[in-house]
Amino acid sequence: MSESGTERTASQAYLEVAAAHGVEYVFGLPGTSGQEFIGTIADQERVRFVLALHETCVVSMADGHARVTGRPSLAQVSTLPGSANTVGALYDAYRDRSPVIVTSTNVDSRLAGRDSHTEGKDLVELTRQFTKWSAEVHRSDRIPEILNRAFKVAATPPTGPVYLALPCNLLGETIKVQNPATERSRIVPRIAADPEALADAARLLAQAKRPLIVAGSGIAKTGAIEELIKFAELLAAPVVMEPRYSFLSFPTTHPQSFQIPERAPSFNLPLWGEPDVILAIGCRLIREYRYLDEPVMKPETRCIHIEEDGWEIGKVFPVDVGIIADSKSALRSLLEIFPKLAAVTNGRDERLECIKKARAEVDAELEEKVKQGWDGTPINTARLVRTMDRLLEKDALIVNESPTSKDIIMANFQFTSSRSYFSNSSGGFLGWGLGASIGAKLASPKRRVVACLGDGSSMFGIQGLWTLAKYRVPLIVVVFNNRAYMAVKNQFRGSDERIRMAADMGAELVGPDINFARMADTFGIFGQRVEQPDAIEPAIKRAMEQSGPALIDVVISQNTRKD
Repeated sequence: MSESGTERTASQAYLEVAAAHGVEYVFGLPGTSGQEFIGTIADQERVRFVLALHETCVVSMADGHARVTGRPSLAQVSTLPGSANTVGALYDAYRDRSPVIVTSTNVDSRLAGRDSHTEGKDLVELTRQFTKWSAEVHRSDRIPEILNRAFKVAATPPTGPVYLALPCNLLGETIKVQNPATERSRIVPRIAADPEALADAARLLAQAKRPLIVAGSGIAKTGAIEELIKFAELLAAPVVMEPRYSFLSFPTTHPQSFQIPERAPSFNLPLWGEPDVILAIGCRLIREYRYLDEPVMKPETRCIHIEEDGWEIGKVFPVDVGIIADSKSALRSLLEIFPKLAAVTNGRDERLECIKKARAEVDAELEEKVKQGWDGTPINTARLVRTMDRLLEKDALIVNESPTSKDIIMANFQFTSSRSYFSNSSGGFLGWGLGASIGAKLASPKRRVVACLGDGSSMFGIQGLWTLAKYRVPLIVVVFNNRAYMAVKNQFRGSDERIRMAADMGAELVGPDINFARMADTFGIFGQRVEQPDAIEPAIKRAMEQSGPALIDVVISQNTRKD
């Protein structure tokens, strides 16, 4: 690869900038306008190209890779059709603040305005609402500068996706400009909190009788899980994840961890009751699934909200103390400030005892619920999850896109500080999970990565099986096959007969049933369908023994809801 400042093509400069930012893979689908780009990648060995069969998979793979590394990842697509196909996956990345950079070739600039093949009116406007920044480059010698800026924008808190349109003829033009100095465009992602505001927050928490911590994905993203554990123990408060989170930021094995349902969230915990003070940190606080007559936060509840994006603070629900800060910086400061307050020990022992009793009650209710249908068919989802929990390594990463099984996974799988989890926040665009899992595994070659996918979600990104097979990515895919769009089915209301008729028309995925194990086999991927409970463990063990990818298609019971 040519050195910066020497004569080379704009495509070569593009790859120089990418490599300088630590990019290992470009995930892509080049299209007929990408020949210059692909040829340039073939001429070098620093950056590998990973081919997909649909742009949803392209962006999702980059998304999963970025979530694991914490660095921007590159996705390359082609003109209007390719860019249009990225929009749903960009939407997922935008909602979850994933630093994905999508670059798309555009039609030859000399043809612009002639309604030429694959030409669109405005690719930037098409993608703008799903990105932090969207732009088109009009000069080949500006490509290194603008791509470098894209990395900076994507990585700067609050992180998020960027889209660049690159006319295909510019990529082949010869340029002679110095690449930007990568190290001189990096920003330290720390936002310290105002000391007086933190002191106000600490005093409010010290006076609380029933404080509650609502943890968000920002805690995991900033590497602040250990600080959160220490502060939760110091405060003696239960911890719940924000509704509709993407990263798990508090171990489910911790005695102060509680789960709340995503679709009908409530902060009214057993025995603990409604909190009098909420500390919401690194989160959007509440993302509503549907309208609720009773708000999740009661008007009398005091609220402290700490978040790096000021837009989120007080967006819907009022706050008493709003602080712009990253989670790690804020928690470190609270750990210093809070113990200095005289009231810190007031009621702490009583709170810990109440939490202990509440957790025992929750665990007992869960065990009773899990027993129901334990040996039945279709398979009890909790039995599947608990078998996975027992067999998988203690440092496994779970990537989840099984929306209606998420609560069951979180209640029955033991997540620790080393056993981690992320998902998309269920914005409604399906097909993210398989691609994201592939990207995550490529970013974690020495770690077990398991994709948990709903059957409906799987079909939206099923093209990912081809990429999985082509590159022999050693990923385990578990399809939670309930033979329905359960999120849709659970919205139907009325008599049992009316619900049945509506489900038959708009939610049931039967007649024919989808056999994902057979589908995997057509790609040369190890696949096994599991329909009996005693077959779960042997199937998982066989999948774990594979040197390449494996897929287990598990026929589970339908998780119907009345909420």
